[in-house]
Amino acid sequence: MNNIDRRKWLKLGFGLTAGAIGSAFTISKITDTNDNCKLTPILELGPYPVMKYRNQADHDIDLTTIKGNEGIAKGKQLLLSGIVSDENCKPIQGAVVEIWQANHFGKYHHEFDNKGEEDPNFQGWGQAITNEKGEYKFKTIVPGLYAKRTRHIHFKISKRGFHELTTQLYFDGEDRNKTDGILNNFPHEDQQQIIRPMVADGDINKIEFNITIDKVKEGTISEKVLKEYVAKYEMQSKNEDFTFEKMVKYATGQDYKKIILEIKNEGNQLYMILSFSPKTELGWFAKDEFQSWAFYNSFIRFQRNTAGKVISLHLHLSEEQFFTGIKK
Repeated sequence: MNNIDRRKWLKLGFGLTAGAIGSAFTISKITDTNDNCKLTPILELGPYPVMKYRNQADHDIDLTTIKGNEGIAKGKQLLLSGIVSDENCKPIQGAVVEIWQANHFGKYHHEFDNKGEEDPNFQGWGQAITNEKGEYKFKTIVPGLYAKRTRHIHFKISKRGFHELTTQLYFDGEDRNKTDGILNNFPHEDQQQIIRPMVADGDINKIEFNITIDKVKEGTISEKVLKEYVAKYEMQSKNEDFTFEKMVKYATGQDYKKIILEIKNEGNQLYMILSFSPKTELGWFAKDEFQSWAFYNSFIRFQRNTAGKVISLHLHLSEEQFFTGIKK
């Protein structure tokens, strides 16, 4: 598998209504230029992207309170802000920025996370829309620790005409940064883009995290070609010791039978949809081959019959390990 400069190919293995910018709190002047607007490294979605609670009524930019509750989320409050721009440092207006994270006790607001203590006043995730200056902001709390991971906050940024980005923000000075398996699969230069300092300002802490996303290149692959792959594929496994169902249970703790992987297109972009994971962009690599960096750094190769029709796909975790999906 060849590397693509834009995307970082990781060998980690498996296992691992939007709120507009308002006036509730202000964004300080951004001093970090995100290393001259270098593209922000892509990190995987992880096991707890928002699924069941995507339709919760309160998913605004203040994660420390929930509408209808009088309490405030436990933990140190954090004002998280930044600018979303393109590679030329041009601010991007109207980008949807989504974050999700563990609460003060290290538990996610997610049906798959059955360990740790719930915080009934912690929203768990939220969405913001960048303003005309490309700015976004959230009010949240410093996430708690869990398992062997260091502190981090998940991000997903989307804007029509740009590649979807999933990444993670890390906290400077954390002891676990030295041993976190996901963070340390990145070279030092990339780590410096996603590790940011937290500054105390009275009763609230602040972090500035600027993000750079890249435009979809015109004419890379046509919508007509993409439609050849659009279908529902039933996942199968020849090796009973390494089935797709077992892999999913390992990641989510949930039992799934007859898992369907759906491929859709939106214009010149292809997406993968599974019942336990959010819609994920597939990036074109070569004929019949696409990469999905957010979905556990996997890639898909479509298979054709002798007549040239797409009949199945292989979802690869590596060159040697893959699962087969039969077109329905």
